[in-house]
Amino acid sequence: MEEGVRKMSEKALAMLKQMRRQILGQPAPYVMVREAAISVGVDPGGSECSGLVEELLRGGHIRRYPAPSLTEHGLYQLTSRGIKAVDEGSPHSATGRA
Repeated sequence: MEEGVRKMSEKALAMLKQMRRQILGQPAPYVMVREAAISVGVDPGGSECSGLVEELLRGGHIRRYPAPSLTEHGLYQLTSRGIKAVDEGSPHSATGRA
């Protein structure tokens, strides 16, 4: 694996795919973690979900909503990197590239 590329877990990728479906036809790329977690069989209030969200944040696939109170309720923004990862079917996160 080349430097700067980190493998994304299968569950994180599955959540990302569900988040990608959430924004289809929407004017803004805002997604609900709860819906994505449930879709992959993860408890949205559990530590596994928190870990998957952190993995997606570290990979630059999602970002926190500008209003912290909304992020606390599970609202995040899907980034162009997240959209690209799903659209290309890539299980990797290109952390060194835009």
